[in-house]
Amino acid sequence: MQASLEDLSLVLGEVAIFRGLPAAVTAEVARSVQILSLPKGAPVYAAGERPKALYHVMSGHLKVAVSSPEGGEKVIEILSPNQLFGVAELFGDASYVSSVETVSPVVALAIGRDAVLRAIEQDPCVSRRMLAALAQRQSSIEREIAADCFQSGSAKVVDYLCRLAGPSLGAGQDVVLELEIPKHVLAARLGFTPETLSRIFRELADAGDIHVHGKQVTLFQAFCRRHCTERRAAVAPAARPSRSSPFERPGRSGGYGAFA
Repeated sequence: MQASLEDLSLVLGEVAIFRGLPAAVTAEVARSVQILSLPKGAPVYAAGERPKALYHVMSGHLKVAVSSPEGGEKVIEILSPNQLFGVAELFGDASYVSSVETVSPVVALAIGRDAVLRAIEQDPCVSRRMLAALAQRQSSIEREIAADCFQSGSAKVVDYLCRLAGPSLGAGQDVVLELEIPKHVLAARLGFTPETLSRIFRELADAGDIHVHGKQVTLFQAFCRRHCTERRAAVAPAARPSRSSPFERPGRSGGYGAFA
């Protein structure tokens, strides 16, 4: 897709890590940008390729997956609009471990690696924002590992539906959702077979929590109230520990614990 340098600069200015930069820095990065318009099922890059760009999703969804020598595939992430990907790979000298493929029609920016590295040298804001993006990615990985270790299949589906509902979960009424990705891709992302995902949806529907029609899922009020309350309780701040002794050190409940 062709666009003028001025248009590319405007689009780039909407990407969080480049927002508000000096015009000269933005224009230099914009010269390296390609707008990718991809159909469903198109590869962006494959495992083993060398990193050449930083990517920003403008519309559509993609899957990040790793494959076994026997041909098995594990979907490790679903990418949505306004997400960056290929961030960490820019700074290493290694090939991609995973592959990225569209699961719906996608428009994305491919921002040249060398231009990104020059922008980092020219403006410290870019460095800080890139570090923030990497930190966010690390936190996401840790949450996903925890979910795989400790959540049941039903809990994973409920968590996905709650995240998809967002603030609407606490509105006190039914919430109608449109699944962002095909059900078989969602099942792969959650570590299920499609049959297992269908069974969990059916169990939630039989319990009166949801209604599923094609890609449309309705979360009923009782479901929303219950899980909104649970999520608020999960993020409620813990009580501050009393300062009963000066002989304490970091490391236990509340951030401090007595010496053994």
